[in-house]
Amino acid sequence: MSKVNVNKGQQVRRALEPDEIRRLLEAAEAAPIRFDTAGHQRAVLYRLAVETGLRAKELRSLTVSSFDLEKCTVTARADDTKNSTESILPLRKDTAELLRTFLSGKLPGAKAFAMPCKYRMADMIRADCKDAGIDCEDSGQGKIDFHSLRHTTGSLLAASGVHPKVAQSIMRHSDINLTMSRYTHIFRGQESEAVAKLPDLSLPSKQSQKATGTDDLKVGGAYKPAYEKLAKNAYADSDPMSSIGPARARERLDTRRDGADSKSLQMSGLGTEREPMSANDTSRERNTPGRTRTCDLRIRNPLLYPTELRAQSHQAAEIYQLLTPVVNSVCPAANNKAGKSAAISNH
Repeated sequence: MSKVNVNKGQQVRRALEPDEIRRLLEAAEAAPIRFDTAGHQRAVLYRLAVETGLRAKELRSLTVSSFDLEKCTVTARADDTKNSTESILPLRKDTAELLRTFLSGKLPGAKAFAMPCKYRMADMIRADCKDAGIDCEDSGQGKIDFHSLRHTTGSLLAASGVHPKVAQSIMRHSDINLTMSRYTHIFRGQESEAVAKLPDLSLPSKQSQKATGTDDLKVGGAYKPAYEKLAKNAYADSDPMSSIGPARARERLDTRRDGADSKSLQMSGLGTEREPMSANDTSRERNTPGRTRTCDLRIRNPLLYPTELRAQSHQAAEIYQLLTPVVNSVCPAANNKAGKSAAISNH
């Protein structure tokens, strides 16, 4: 026996694109009264149907008391639902504020919407779609009628990344396959966006990346000269003398030494001054107390080498020069430096 096609003769509907929904709401707002329903009321009705997935029968049974605008919920009674179960559905906050204005001045038991009979619901939405420039005829994806708004709800939930189980709960389906297959449609551009998110296959593999260096060169002979050149430049830049050559370096050092001998040390900031120092004075003061590790007088710390110590060293040098002839005449054996120092001390 051949299989029976259960979908044969079943009406195929399509979901509205997000931009089509916006155009439908704008067209309904600007349209006149149709089927005894004002344009603003039809726009609120379409918006509520798309955001909640309520069926036409369920929307027709809603009263003012069905809405809890403080908790942002709407309740469909069990007598009016398809599965005979009371359903409490959430509302968007902006939609709740819109309904607060729309329902203001109505009694709690009054009908929320004045809707035509079920046979005229498709005609009503198709008239507004025509004003919005939306084709309602079947162009390969299905027709548009009022129940297409429920299909739009399931499709928007799927496109927003909502978990299928949550979408099934909002749509109030007993079977998840019904939610994912019949009430979930693909919007234009979703397939292209999905393919664009696939990994870039033009990139090299991990094995190929391991075999190459930073410049896509094989590790070895081709990379070694470039590395040696880079290292040579790096070491040359680190020592300013190495980049100018030995002769130029010696000339620069001689210039520095001549400048150090010709310039005097000024300490006007501390309120003390001294005469220019010669090369002999510099060599004698290298072992004086308070000196730094370098004997360059231009950078010696004045606080660690006070003026009093420098004065004592000059006085000792003068005394040494005066007493040297006397010591040589009294003690001829004290010709070396140690003997002269001992003789001066004894004297």
